[in-house]
Amino acid sequence: MAKKQQDNRRELAEILYMQGYAQREIARMVEASEVSVSRWAKDGEWDTIRQHTLNTKNQRLSELYAELAEFNKMIKERDGYKIANSKEADVRRKLIRDISDLEQKYNIAQTTTIARDFVTFIRKDNADLAQEILHLFDDFIDNLVKRAKWQDQ
Repeated sequence: MAKKQQDNRRELAEILYMQGYAQREIARMVEASEVSVSRWAKDGEWDTIRQHTLNTKNQRLSELYAELAEFNKMIKERDGYKIANSKEADVRRKLIRDISDLEQKYNIAQTTTIARDFVTFIRKDNADLAQEILHLFDDFIDNLVKRAKWQDQ
């Protein structure tokens, strides 16, 4: 049972790390030592994964925008009827939905990063207030994630 609990804490720590939390905050949140979190991050190559994830999202978003622009250009440059037919309109709708979904997920990550930076800024002057704000931001981020999941259904 202890091994499973350790694995669950490590998995949660990785999720928090990918969201941009500092190792010290993660250690507190998952009730592990900073040394353990640091070791988990190193063993799991979390820095590489986090960077790859961010690059992949940005690259994919750029590709989707380019695809949508090319698709619209194709429709406008053709001879005759320059309005999308039903199949083309469906493809365009799907591209726009994919862009929106990816931007929503990216915005959650950005919000998390801003929240972390703000809490770090406040912590310098008032650790208790920073802790309270951190809990509020956690609730806010959870709400964003739940709303995004609900919209996916």
